[in-house]
Amino acid sequence: MFRKFLVLAVFITGLSAVNSFGGQVPAKPARSIGMITDAHTKVHLGQIFRTGHLYDNVEAGATAYFMVDVATTAFTADEIHATLTIVSDQPVVMNIYRTPVITSSGTVVPSYNLNQKIADTATAIMYHTPTVTTVGTQISPTIFIPANAQSFNSDKAFKDGAEYVGAESLYLIAVRNVTAQTAADIGIYADFYEQLQP
Repeated sequence: MFRKFLVLAVFITGLSAVNSFGGQVPAKPARSIGMITDAHTKVHLGQIFRTGHLYDNVEAGATAYFMVDVATTAFTADEIHATLTIVSDQPVVMNIYRTPVITSSGTVVPSYNLNQKIADTATAIMYHTPTVTTVGTQISPTIFIPANAQSFNSDKAFKDGAEYVGAESLYLIAVRNVTAQTAADIGIYADFYEQLQP
């Protein structure tokens, strides 16, 4: 039904264009050839998710921790691709670690499907504010993020044998408030999809 209506609307528009140009149909605008990205495809398939947490009043010198768990038995993908976004009203530095030692996982952070017409759910589990004993192996340079900057964006893969090594691991995103006296509001967010290899 919808498809028939759409075709009819286009047809009516086309007739009015012919009449308004004295019977001459204007040339179609040139179109460039485009590529659909893997992430865009995943949105349409309902396989891309948004997650994150806002940390209020992180004290001067303190660190906000966000943990990605792909060691859980529920994790069924071969890899995760994620774009991280970090925002803060104070200057911060960010590091990413693999295999931290923790005494408590913290609080589960929900992951929202960006295609609400499809009920797919993420199998990786995200946590905010885990209790960290040892941060683990650093796998990224220390990245400085100025106050009120747009963010740090990074399109990365948590994949065995790739830049982030270890398919069955915990990953820790650590964002530290580097001000001397002022508390910071820090947001740690990710858009991600889980991918099976062919």
